[in-house]
Amino acid sequence: MKWYVIQTKPMAEDGVCALLKNAGIETCSPKIRSAVRGKSCSTCRVKPLFPSYIFVAADFSDANLHRMILYTRGVRKILGDGEKPVPLPDGVLDLILGRMSDEGVIEQGLTMKKGDSVRIRRGVFKDLIGILEKPVTSAGRVRVLLKIMHHQIKCDISAADIEKE
Repeated sequence: MKWYVIQTKPMAEDGVCALLKNAGIETCSPKIRSAVRGKSCSTCRVKPLFPSYIFVAADFSDANLHRMILYTRGVRKILGDGEKPVPLPDGVLDLILGRMSDEGVIEQGLTMKKGDSVRIRRGVFKDLIGILEKPVTSAGRVRVLLKIMHHQIKCDISAADIEKE
């Protein structure tokens, strides 16, 4: 079976996946967890990695299967060349699946690693420079070491509040 891309209506990815799974079709709708900074606090949100798109494993030589998927509630179209669906290149979805957890979620990590110099962008420690000690947790927080008055202070803050120095 080859993997194909299905375009869905906005915010209908989960519904389309459920309908197709009930019909016995293998689907994949990767999600990403990222830290989001609000006005008063930061939170982690899980959202689709590719909004309005899902992947299905199918054999579109069967015209009935093609028609059934195309007319599933919430489906806009099957991506292709205009005449027939075009499969994903080999290995593309394997790369995405390799980065997903058991829940089907990709953890968005920082582009920074332990030991990098970072600047705090918001909060009480705004504009202070520290060293990243612990990477992003599932709650979207990091630990930064700040040097204040010849002492190192550990500070746990939101990953959305730091930037690479």
